[in-house]
Order: sequence, then structure tokens, then C-alpha cells
Amino acid sequence: MIEAHTQHLVAYRIALRRIAAALGCEADEEAVVAARQKVESDHLMQQTRTGLLILDHGYAGGAAMSPEEHAAAIRIPQRDVVRLETIAEGFLGASDNVTSWLAAVTNEVEARVRGGAVGVKTIAAYRAGLRLDAPDPSHVASDFGRLHAQAAAGRPVRLEGAPLCHSLLLEAAAACASLGVPLQVHCGFGDPDEDLALVSPLGLRRLFTEPRFAGLKVALLHCYPYHREAAYLASVFPGVYMDLSLAIPMAAHDGARALGEALGLCPISKLLYATDATRYAEVYLVAASLHREALAGALGELVDGLWLTREEAVEAGRDVLARNARRLYRLD
Repeated sequence: MIEAHTQHLVAYRIALRRIAAALGCEADEEAVVAARQKVESDHLMQQTRTGLLILDHGYAGGAAMSPEEHAAAIRIPQRDVVRLETIAEGFLGASDNVTSWLAAVTNEVEARVRGGAVGVKTIAAYRAGLRLDAPDPSHVASDFGRLHAQAAAGRPVRLEGAPLCHSLLLEAAAACASLGVPLQVHCGFGDPDEDLALVSPLGLRRLFTEPRFAGLKVALLHCYPYHREAAYLASVFPGVYMDLSLAIPMAAHDGARALGEALGLCPISKLLYATDATRYAEVYLVAASLHREALAGALGELVDGLWLTREEAVEAGRDVLARNARRLYRLD
């Protein structure tokens, strides 16, 4: 894909032009690479006009910057989100059974929240899909035994499969409800190792209806092409929020359309700004500019159609870009 097709994406062409404009060079790869070597990451980050970053440092393992390196390179206030599956894999070898494993993960989540983390993120969509049925205890025990043996022998482990991943997700959701922090759930499109047919947010319904999860707030991430389903869930369940993060830069003009469609059902108070950017300041820059333009376009259409007044649209923009996240993650 990268060798033959990525450079032909509409999203790639607009990204190249945006980066070139920020660097003051010609919009071709060689000129951008040469100009970028003369510019600090923080210079580009400042152009995004970002006031605070909420970061998942569990992504990409050793290939990503550490929290300390990230803070040194990008001088913007940062808060952390706990990546559930990453920490859970670390306890597989030291836990004797499923019960002790889930307890160890829950204790670690609680410790990290007490230490300042503002939320928990699950990538169960990649590992098991999102159709949350009650896990079969015998399958849970069998899958745990296999991964425990691998981890105890010092071999790499990858947490996957519905029995373990969904058991973990349900336990974490209950912990998040108790702790008062949001559970972020990747849904919709992403890398090719997920089955897109199994990652609609509609499969999460039990998180919004069962008493054990009372008070839980869930932030649905990316959502596309299930953004209408996500908007529906946000319109009927009080704890559901959504963003279109990855869809805005990657789906190009269709991402902008998706944002307008989401506003058909999703309350403005529940739509969140996010970039899904990681590691490279250029990604933050492109995503931030495209997201603001998509939001301005969607709100402008609502004003033109007399669905909102200009004043209401301005306040809606402030809510989506900052105030909704501040309330959800209790940042004030």
C-alpha cells in the first residue's frame, strides 16, 4: 500500500500541501523532508493551537516515544490514558488464574488513575470485535492457560479472542464506572488486522444498559463508517460520547461529510475533537487543520440552513474543540 497506493490518496495530497505550507517550502516529498530537518517538532505543534494533549502511550510499543521523550519534544501540557490490553498482557505470566489476572489489571488501572491518568482505552475491536456476549467461563480459562504458559516461558504474548478480551473489557468498564473516568473504545475503521464487520459500536449495548455499569461514560473513537450508529447511541444513552478522529484526515472530504452527518443525531455536548495523531508533529498539524475546517463547514451549513444561529454555532465550536473534553475528562 505504501509503495504503490498511499501517495495517490486524496488525504495524502492535502497532507503534503499542508505540511509544505507550514514549513514554507514546495509541496513535494523531497522539499518537505529537507525543510523538516531544519524545524523542531514543537514549532509545528504550536501551529496546531493545541492547549492540552490526552495521550495513549501504549501504542506501538518501543517504536513510540516514551512519555518523558514526548514531553521534552513537545512542550504542551499532557495527560495520559491507560491502554488496557497493553498492561493486561504484562500480568499474564505472573497471574495464576483468570480471577487473579483481572484483579491485578484492575488494581493497576486504579493506581494509574490515582497517579493522574484521565481515562482507560480498549482496543478490543482489533483483538476480538465488539459484539459483547457473556464469555463462556471454560473458554476463558482455556485461553488464559495457554497465554499464561507462553508468558511464563518468556515467549511474547498477544491478548486476543473474545473470551479473554471481552472479560477484560467488562471488568475494566466496571472499574471505570467506579473510578469516574471514561472508557475509550476504538470502533470503526483502523488497521487491516481488525474485522470491520465486527466493530460497530452497536455491539457495546450492554455497557449502556446493565446496572453494574451505572454511571459509566464511554468515548467511542474514530467510529467511521459507523458514525451514524455512534451518533444514535450518543442520542439515547447519557454516558455515550463520540469523536471522528482518524476519519477526519484519513477519509479526506468524506471525513468532513461524516462530521456533518454525526451532528444530525449526536448532541453537540457529546461530540469530541480528537486527531488520533501519534509520534510525528506533522500528523497533529494536518489533523488539527482539517478537523477545524470540517467542523466550521458542518456548523456553517447548519447556520445557512437556519438550524443554528451564528452565536449557537460559535458556542458549539468551542464545546467540540475543548469544553466537552474538559468536562468528560474532568480537566478543570
